This record gives sequence, C-alpha cells and structure tokens, in this order.
Amino acid sequence: MDHPHIEPPQGGRGEEQETRERILAAASQLMAQKGYKGATTKKISQLAGVNEVTIFRHFKNKEAILEELLKDIVDIRQQLESALQGEFSELREILRHYAQAYYRLLVERKEILMICMIEADNHPEVIKLFSSVPMTAVEVLSAKLQEFQDQGQLPKKDACAAALMFVSTFFYAFMAKYRVKLTVDFQEERLFADASDILMNGITEK
Repeated sequence: MDHPHIEPPQGGRGEEQETRERILAAASQLMAQKGYKGATTKKISQLAGVNEVTIFRHFKNKEAILEELLKDIVDIRQQLESALQGEFSELREILRHYAQAYYRLLVERKEILMICMIEADNHPEVIKLFSSVPMTAVEVLSAKLQEFQDQGQLPKKDACAAALMFVSTFFYAFMAKYRVKLTVDFQEERLFADASDILMNGITEK
C-alpha cells in the first residue's frame, strides 16, 4: 500500500466519530494527491483502515465526503477575528499577528485547498469556496483598518485595497510554496514583518 493508515484522533470521542474523522482524513489526503476521481472509496477505506461498507454508513456517496471536507474551508472568520483581538502595543504588531494567523490557516487547510484547485473544472461550486478564503481574510482585516480610521488613528484611505494587497502577499506565497512548489527564497517570519512594515508605511503616509 502506498500510504500508511490514518491514525485515529485522540481525545475520548465516540468510536463512530473517530471512524468518521479517519475517513475524512484519508479522503482529504488522497484527493489532494490523486484528485477526486483518483481517490476511490476503495483506496479511502484502505488508508482509513475501514471497509467500504463503513464509508457508506457514514456518507451517502463520495461526493458527500467532498462536501463535508469543503465545509472546513470557509469556517475561518471567527479565527481571523480572534487574531485581531488581545493586547497589542501598535497596529504594526496587530498586522504581524494577523499575517501569522492567516498563513497558518492556509497551511492547515493545504490539502483541502489543493482539492479545490484540482476539482475546480469538474465542480464549479468548489472555486467559490476556494476564493472565499482570501476574501474573508480581506473583509476581516478591512473592517479592522476601518475601525482605526473611524477612531482617528489612521488617515482616511481605502481600507479594502490595503487589506487586499496585504492578504494577497501571503496567499501567493502559500500558492508558490505548496501548489507551484517553487523554491521560494523567503523566511515566513521575515515576510510577516516586512509586509506589515510596507502596509504601515502606505496607510500612515499623509
């Protein structure tokens, strides 16, 4: 077999829930590597360490597995908003923390994001979910920048454009590393800091 079994998650949850998560983890890994068609239910069952009957007891069909996986992709707003909360000495520090949180969310979801790119032509609804990830990040950051503007702490400028440029930096860095697999010559922490400095210079300039 090409892949090791997916280990069951820890934490004392019920056996049925653990089995369901093993199936989803196996499907996510295989679909990211082989595409939707290549990830057959037989291969998913082998990787998850269950039989095919068990898969269909939890999911109506393979498409239902894909739909369940894609639900995770859009559930990031609360985490991004939380990244903007807390005690920060200045906006620059907030931006750096937000960049770290957003990039981490992309990396955590890289298999699902790869599935979206592979299946975009066959499942048009998938591309909408894919594009919602960076756009949600833009909306959350734009609202925070607007809040600072309303409080008189920043000059009145296009907060959405600023947020879009900032978020795009990390989205394209992620794509280059994990999708195109370029040998990207950047240190993540340095990128977070430099992008935050550049944005601050742009939005605070009179």
